Amino acid sequence: MKKGLLLLVLVFAVSLMGLTTFVSAQEEVTLSAWTHDQLYIDYFNSRIDEWEAMHPDITFTYDFQIIPEVWDRVLEGLAAGEEVPDLLGLEQGGFPNYMKDGVIANYFVDLTDLIGDRYDDYAEGRWTIYSYEGRVYAIESSLTASVYYYQPAVFEEYGVEVPESWEEMLELGETVFGPEGVSLNVATNSGNWFQMLFNQRGGDVFDESGTFVFGDETNRPLAIEVADYIQRAVANGTFFVVLGDDHWSGVTIPTAYREGRLIGHMMPDWWSSCCLKPNVEEMAGEWRIAPPPTWEGGGYSTTVWGGTGWAVAKGEDQEIAWEFLEFMYLGAESQVQRFELINMFPTNFEAMEDPRVSELIDAFYGGQEIGSVYASLGRGVPVWYQSPFRSNWSTAIGDNLPLLFDGSMTPEAFVDQAISITQDAIDFGF
Repeated sequence: MKKGLLLLVLVFAVSLMGLTTFVSAQEEVTLSAWTHDQLYIDYFNSRIDEWEAMHPDITFTYDFQIIPEVWDRVLEGLAAGEEVPDLLGLEQGGFPNYMKDGVIANYFVDLTDLIGDRYDDYAEGRWTIYSYEGRVYAIESSLTASVYYYQPAVFEEYGVEVPESWEEMLELGETVFGPEGVSLNVATNSGNWFQMLFNQRGGDVFDESGTFVFGDETNRPLAIEVADYIQRAVANGTFFVVLGDDHWSGVTIPTAYREGRLIGHMMPDWWSSCCLKPNVEEMAGEWRIAPPPTWEGGGYSTTVWGGTGWAVAKGEDQEIAWEFLEFMYLGAESQVQRFELINMFPTNFEAMEDPRVSELIDAFYGGQEIGSVYASLGRGVPVWYQSPFRSNWSTAIGDNLPLLFDGSMTPEAFVDQAISITQDAIDFGF
């Protein structure tokens, strides 16, 4: 009896030691992710259980933070010698500042080899905006393909079709809508807005190496062509001019929508959720989307504006941080789930064709299958490249667009001024 009791005690002790060993073997990891937009955190949180089930040997703690203009705050932190988050939501407009002095390569993981052959499964233009010296440093969150939002009843009232080319739009503005005080699109004083049209036409501001090519023999004529088109479209009323913050938060555009003075607007996919639907809820059912007008002279079938890529910081947790990002962002299923939860249209071609995406119907657009429209544009996204001097070029363009709009600056002078300002910045290194 005593021997049996002793054996039982020994077995219990060994079991307890094994449990203690298991508990102590549990690795503890804190993953930090900083972004400017709550939507990304919502998506991450929606799949945490699935993620943790893949890593039963790790106890995770999450430091997810929403920080306005976080890309600027992180740069300030780096200058002060502070640590950076494991994952950084880096808006594409902030990426050029990370190219300066090689910051992106010094502090963040080169993802090129980790992405590998999967690169070709995604829209190339959504990789290149986060490339530095031919290497990729972030994964984009959304296609941001542009469509033409329009009011079909007005086009039907005038007995005309939705324009398929920019040249057709200009002609409709000249002969049909302009004389009636009706505009077909918006013009605003943003370098990003001009770049949308210029990239779609096939123009480049910088090449793959970051060299400034806006003024070369190929791109300067294209830039002048686009600038000339804009000036004529504003002059005949085809384009409705809205300047500065009024484009984003003012009442000018929604009022013009309601009053029938602005019946269309070419903008990216995110315009629908950020600005169209919330501002004219009462117009639900009165809108449709179509592929954007294209340039008869050639170029891409759509264009883009905006985007947020996720970068992985170098450090002791970079491998698990990469695994987390890979799980959340790569692969068709992950991209479909992200789309379903936060409406970020996939960059992955397989996901674009998934019925959960391509067959999406939206009541605001009269029950139109809008997913198929976006999916049809997935392979037509422009491929373009960044530079540390992109903000110099963009500011020069934006500052002078009002002068182009009112005719006080010729298209040639407008383009040459941007070339001169940007080249000076490059030459003097600021």
